[in-house]
Order: sequence, then structure tokens, then C-alpha cells
Amino acid sequence: MEISFEALKREDLNEAVELTTRAYENYEYFTIFFPNADECRKAIRSIIDRAWRTVLSRTNFFAAKVNGKIVGVAQLDAPHYERPPVFVYVLHGWFLVYLSAKIKHINDWVTMDEASGKPCHDYQKSGEGIWYCNTITVEPSFQGKGVGTKLIEFMGQYARERGGKQLVLFTNSEKNLAFYKNRGFEVFDEREIHHDGKKIGSWSVKKSL
Repeated sequence: MEISFEALKREDLNEAVELTTRAYENYEYFTIFFPNADECRKAIRSIIDRAWRTVLSRTNFFAAKVNGKIVGVAQLDAPHYERPPVFVYVLHGWFLVYLSAKIKHINDWVTMDEASGKPCHDYQKSGEGIWYCNTITVEPSFQGKGVGTKLIEFMGQYARERGGKQLVLFTNSEKNLAFYKNRGFEVFDEREIHHDGKKIGSWSVKKSL
């Protein structure tokens, strides 16, 4: 299977969002806060769509393709990347996220997401050349076929060619954690996040380039 990589184009954004929604709809990272399956799918799609439309031109998005079809998507933030201020998200329709699910469920998810990402963001500030893999998703029917591995290799090479020394990311899944460990990542932070009676494990990992 031949996999090609390219920058994600705005005209391909809808396809990438739908792929990511399918990949995440059974991920505890979302399901613990959106227990209803229909609400969960709507929330995932809205969150990903609005977040990506806000930052698409500000950071690095890649599409993995097989025969012209997108089978994987990744967002890679350079060391100097700064998250846009809240008003920029509002300008890109973030308020629509709050129409996709119960407001409390959205707010609870946002709180968990920020807590999960904090160790990686803090670690980026500890040295030079640390790139953050914000997102890596693979079309469910293509999982287990090497797409995720190739995406990681591609991002590592991309960062290394631009002075990158390390790649960091987090996961809330023990299955995904095993995947990353098998590809050279090591855990630098492990915690259990508690919020409003819910709890979820979170592992931050790093890999030298």
C-alpha cells in the first residue's frame, strides 16, 4: 500500500473532519463526557470542525492519502506556535459547538482537554526544538495497516528538517499508549484527571528525533 503525504488543503477539510469524527466516536476521551452516541458524534464533529478552521492557516496539518483518498490526518505544532486568543475562535464560529451538545458536557470536555494537554505544553517550554503532535487520526478501516506509523515517521522527519529535536503528544487511551511506546516514545508524565465525578487517565509521551 503506497501512502503519500501532503499539506491538508482547506477544500479537503470537511473530508478530514468526517474521518476524525469516525475515528474518535468510541474514544473515551469523548465518550466519558458525551455518553449519548448521537450527541457524542455531533459534539466531536463540531469541536474538530471549528477548532481546525480556526488554526488551519496558523500551524501544520497533514493528510495521508491512499489512491487520492484521505486515510489519516495530523496536526503538528512548531515550538513557537501560540494558540489563538478566544475571540479568534469566536470569529470562526466556536459558539456553534455549544449548539451541538449540552453546554455542561462541552465545558467539562474543554476542562479535561486543557488538563490533558498541559504537561506537553509545559514540557515544550523546557527546551528548544520540541514539536507537539496535537492530533493524529487514522480512518477506522485503515487502522492496523501502518498509516499511523508512517504519519509519525513523516512528522518526525518534517520536524527534524526544521531543527526539531523531540516530538511530544498525549493520549488518554492505554491501547494508544502501547502503540506509541512500540514506536519509540517514552512516558514523561502520567496522571489521572478528575472532574465533576469523572476521571480519565492521561499519558504524555516524548520521542527524540
